[in-house]
Amino acid sequence: MREMENTLIGAASRPKLVRDAARAQQRTASRWLIPIGGGVLAAILIVIGTPHVAWSLRLLLAVVAFLYISGQSGAYLWVSNSDEG
Repeated sequence: MREMENTLIGAASRPKLVRDAARAQQRTASRWLIPIGGGVLAAILIVIGTPHVAWSLRLLLAVVAFLYISGQSGAYLWVSNSDEG
């Protein structure tokens, strides 16, 4: 009888665990969209905002802006606790 109870409890809780794990994985993947999007937006604004600068310097500035903005936001997310939101 006890063996049957353990089996039923384990079977009932397993799908919930799988759903929770999938939801947590999706949440962690979507957390990185904002830093990457912010870096891309900063790079685009640098390129648009500096039409009088040579393309090589604009490209260098865009890469620096992307790395800086994405790096700052990414570092903040990396050290923050994912349970806190």
